[in-house]
Amino acid sequence: MSDFFERVQTMNSDRVFEEIKTLNEKLFGLNEASPIYHQIRDMIDVCNMRQADLMATQMEENNKTPDVLDIGEIVSEVYTPEYSEQDLITTLSNFYSKTKVKKKLTPEPVANPVQQPVQQPVAEASPEFTIEVPKFGAKK
Repeated sequence: MSDFFERVQTMNSDRVFEEIKTLNEKLFGLNEASPIYHQIRDMIDVCNMRQADLMATQMEENNKTPDVLDIGEIVSEVYTPEYSEQDLITTLSNFYSKTKVKKKLTPEPVANPVQQPVQQPVAEASPEFTIEVPKFGAKK
């Protein structure tokens, strides 16, 4: 089979097509249960793979598209508006309230809450669960 593979690899497209046609004619005369039938099917598969390789090579040779497509140059200018805090608050309130307010809005001052220390409760043991525990090494 390797000799057949090497022989097919040296064939051109027309010769591979002729080989496939010859093998198909032999295949039609055989019984499907015959081991030769499966061998010829495999030989046809080798020829079909070679023909596919030849077609892919031919398509790659005929491909004239460049690897990199030049689309030209893009010129752009970026405008970054400078909004004051007052303009930003007015614009946002107009957007969300669906009303047009032209007066200047001032943000309400947020008072910082005075932080008071949190006192942790002290846990005391219940007298009914208090027992005398002997100490190791203590003398009576």
